[in-house]
Amino acid sequence: MTRATEFNTDWHLERSWPANILTYRDPARPFIGQINRLVARFRCVQFLCEHDEPAQKLTELRNALAFHVVKMSRWWNFDFCPRGVLEIRAPLFLSYVRAHLERSLEDETLYDVFTLQRHMRAGDRDHVVILGQDKTCDGETVFYGVDGKRRFRFGSEDSRGTVVWDDSSYADFPGLWLAARSDAARIANDPVSGRDLNLAQAEHRQSSFWHQQYFHAACEQNTVQRYIEARAQLNGHQSAFGRIESESIINCLAFRIVRLAVHSHRPVSELLNGQGQTRMERCAAVMVERRARTHVFTCADETQQAALMAIVDRLENYRPRQCF
Repeated sequence: MTRATEFNTDWHLERSWPANILTYRDPARPFIGQINRLVARFRCVQFLCEHDEPAQKLTELRNALAFHVVKMSRWWNFDFCPRGVLEIRAPLFLSYVRAHLERSLEDETLYDVFTLQRHMRAGDRDHVVILGQDKTCDGETVFYGVDGKRRFRFGSEDSRGTVVWDDSSYADFPGLWLAARSDAARIANDPVSGRDLNLAQAEHRQSSFWHQQYFHAACEQNTVQRYIEARAQLNGHQSAFGRIESESIINCLAFRIVRLAVHSHRPVSELLNGQGQTRMERCAAVMVERRARTHVFTCADETQQAALMAIVDRLENYRPRQCF
């Protein structure tokens, strides 16, 4: 089955709705995998809309995916430009977003919170829009919200049933999510979980820097240096959450090195350091290739996996010859 017939309109209408591909309330699902999946599905659906007479449902899907790119950019706090990321003019992209908002009051409210704030007290940190709630391990309810300063907050109910918001605020939802669980562990007197979550918060602050710049052009221009920096900074992460984040970042940068090597017809070992003739350089190159394959398996959308794996497979043509 070819890609053209496999990933057709019917396939996307069945499998590409945001609820099927995104998990906002579980940040343990790596950011890179989620944003890659979302961007890939938008591009595919946009292509189908442009090169066919799209059914109403397909345009609704395209518009919903456009909105969720914007939502994801605020949820994970990364920089996003429609032209740079999606190769589409900003006014056209925003027309898709607005068309979706006309069909969803809940999404329109959230979009307003992060933009014009016509429906709340703009800039007021005491005015908080509730995003949702979860149950802690001891049965208590934790609430998530965004305040007038566009910062994420968590809170709990007092004896009168009023939500009391914690004073701390966070730039992204994962930071909020970790802080809420750390607070719950403290209340439950669970020092083991508390230590892991405290580590996770500090490690997420480091990872969030890489998330924010994920789509920056400079990341592609300085891939090798960024890979070296990321390994030095993130390899020491110890919490379960921190290791998941750091591994996905390093694996992604490894794939970018592999892609650069293939496009420039050079061995990975040469890109990493000199001419790639030493045993250490060859081992480092093998590790980059392994990480690149892991990235494709774990963080590439299924509509792109075959093409991306083909890039990694082409490394065989650019490995330095060894003399025995």
